[in-house]
Amino acid sequence: MFTQKDILERGIEEIIDKESLKKKLKSGKKLRVKFGIDPTTSDIHLGHTVPLWKLRQFQDQGHRVILIIGDFTARIGDPSGQSKERTVLTKKQVEVNMKHYIKQVGKILNTEKLEVYCNSKWHGGKDGLELLLKLGRTITMEQLTKRSAYREAVQIREGGSVTEFLYPLFQGYDSVEIRADIEIGGTDQIFNLLMGRQVQQRFGQAPQDVITLPLLLGTDGVKKMSKSLGNYIAIQDKPSEMFGKIMSIQDNEIVKYFELVTPMPLEKVQGMKKLKITGKIARDLKIQLARTITELYWGEKEAEKAQKKFEVQFQKQGMPKDVLTHKASTNSILDLLVEVGFVKSKNEARQLIQQGGVYVDDKKMIDFGLIPKKPFTLRVGRRKIIKIL
Repeated sequence: MFTQKDILERGIEEIIDKESLKKKLKSGKKLRVKFGIDPTTSDIHLGHTVPLWKLRQFQDQGHRVILIIGDFTARIGDPSGQSKERTVLTKKQVEVNMKHYIKQVGKILNTEKLEVYCNSKWHGGKDGLELLLKLGRTITMEQLTKRSAYREAVQIREGGSVTEFLYPLFQGYDSVEIRADIEIGGTDQIFNLLMGRQVQQRFGQAPQDVITLPLLLGTDGVKKMSKSLGNYIAIQDKPSEMFGKIMSIQDNEIVKYFELVTPMPLEKVQGMKKLKITGKIARDLKIQLARTITELYWGEKEAEKAQKKFEVQFQKQGMPKDVLTHKASTNSILDLLVEVGFVKSKNEARQLIQQGGVYVDDKKMIDFGLIPKKPFTLRVGRRKIIKIL
């Protein structure tokens, strides 16, 4: 069971206002903790679970978690961290994604103690124009255009749409409707989260406290976990695939994964932070992490089978029976990594080699030169493997 210490210290990037939050937690009041999600996809990956675990910490302490399904705002598209305007979803797409999302959320949260609202309930009504006029007076254009996400959008593409500018206001008003005491989100959501405070005050409510959480790096150890980058671990991945993907993460990310996406006690996580995570220690901890996460979503028996399969394939130098083969058309190792689809560019290939993530016949690749004599086995991390002819 998570503690109040987990709420205040575990996986936190920033708390606004920390002293206010401490007082609320000490008051004994059952707080209303808001988290909003636009169901733009039907699958959840481990990066998406970071805020869900923070919500679970609040649930374990008896607080009320409020999940806002942005079925209205998903049809606008949040520009946070986007270099181009998001694709507008249809109502049907949103409904399908929402159904799958709620089912997956139940892997972490107690859905019987969860309040779920669709924000079309208040944004899509007949009083929408009156609400929009009032929201429009909440913030100035100067404040909006100072936001880095909007500046980048204007610089990189041909301007941001009017609906994108309205998005933070709509998200902020969600806090008014459910009378949020706290709202959580990733660091890329800070502007929208603070907007909730401003809009609440505009409507005569006490401002919510804000907790921002770090963004989980993907299996490449370079960029945040994302389906579009192919560096994600979906919670619906098959057990052996999930186990293998987790074994491919960078050693310096192991402890962060334990902290952000598992229920491991905080004291143990803090103890791990004192260790030098290399060699056998890193390998053993990574196996423990893969086993823990796979068991969370698939159960003990499936996790055990996934671990045994992994050990046969890799730790005991076994070769998967269904390993793919490829006839190389290049002599460059950088070009080959792109050619087989393990990376998207030679720059990414160079980064992987520098990080020690590329293996030829289970020997770590240390240079960017020519490929060795064929045939040989090419491997990236612990999951991507192919025989080169």
